[in-house]
Amino acid sequence: MKLKKVTSLCNKSKCYRLYDKIDSTGEITQWLGDGFAIYPLNGLPILDEESLCAVFDISEKQRENISVRRAAMPDVVNADDTDPAERVLKDDDFSIIYGGTELKPLNTRNGITFIQSKYLSPLEDVLAVVQLYERVTPDGISYIVAKTGLLIAAVIFPYKVVNETFVTRLEEVTRECRRVLDAPPARTLERDTEQGNMFQE
Repeated sequence: MKLKKVTSLCNKSKCYRLYDKIDSTGEITQWLGDGFAIYPLNGLPILDEESLCAVFDISEKQRENISVRRAAMPDVVNADDTDPAERVLKDDDFSIIYGGTELKPLNTRNGITFIQSKYLSPLEDVLAVVQLYERVTPDGISYIVAKTGLLIAAVIFPYKVVNETFVTRLEEVTRECRRVLDAPPARTLERDTEQGNMFQE
């Protein structure tokens, strides 16, 4: 995992969220993120708000415009490496850009769910072996975990984008794509270029 990518996400959102995960023996594992995704901090000492700013070079002036908070890991989130109820998700390498945000659609038990693709960027060095899983809170709300092999590497929360405007826009694009697909073949600039006769007399 690339920690610089994690801090970059936090800087852009002006939000650092540090979570303490305490296991049955009392050992603390800390996670860092911007509130929409969190990543384990491996190999670092236990941090608080002040030491986090020191480690990541956040000046007093910068901190005036950044929210830094430390809290316990929410009970509804399972950040363990395993979850008996987790479900592997199919990743067909498909994404869309909407409102300037790249979104990856995932088919969960609660229907289609979107995550922001940028939250996979800290895992780009191991992306070839990343597998996405669906987990569900006690209230039945889906969230996504990314694992490298058997180890959890990120918890990513769904991006709420599905509304009437979004669905209508997708339907319009789908309808126009269908028209092109069903239309008879036509000469196009792309076809002419492939045949090597572009600009030829």
